[in-house]
Amino acid sequence: MEKTELTSQMDTAGLIEEIKKRPQQKIKCDRILLPTDGSGQAFKAAREAIQLAAATQAEITLLMVVDYNQNVAAFEQVSLSGYVPAELKIAAYQFLADLMHVIPSEIHAHTRVEVGSPGEVIVSVAEEEESDLIVMGSHGFGTFRSIIQGSVSRFVTQYATCPVLLCKGMPE
Repeated sequence: MEKTELTSQMDTAGLIEEIKKRPQQKIKCDRILLPTDGSGQAFKAAREAIQLAAATQAEITLLMVVDYNQNVAAFEQVSLSGYVPAELKIAAYQFLADLMHVIPSEIHAHTRVEVGSPGEVIVSVAEEEESDLIVMGSHGFGTFRSIIQGSVSRFVTQYATCPVLLCKGMPE
């Protein structure tokens, strides 16, 4: 064995021993933010968040972001002068109310509807609510498509100050 290889193995062994001596740290997960857009991937994320909340006794915040730019035509935006039609928010609250029925009663959960750019709002709400984890669906668009369209999940993983769990695929 070469000298550098032997030194490297000794360093690795020493590092492993040092890690073993460190006190155990408990992972904190009291608040889970669950943003949803109603897609299949979001339902898969909801299932994962519910399981995590049940295991950690965490509280879930169900968040739906009304994206004004996606739901209202450019002409309507000008004529509305920044006013978001109440119907969009009402529909979001109705959707979240239906989703609340999926969450077992022993898990504390509440709903929240916000208006704005989804990625920015998700990051902002996570900070405001001091979320320990964000669980969200990922549409799994390829790199090329996400570069062109932008990706909410990419934005959130880049700017969130807490861990983000991305759930790919559709629910079974």
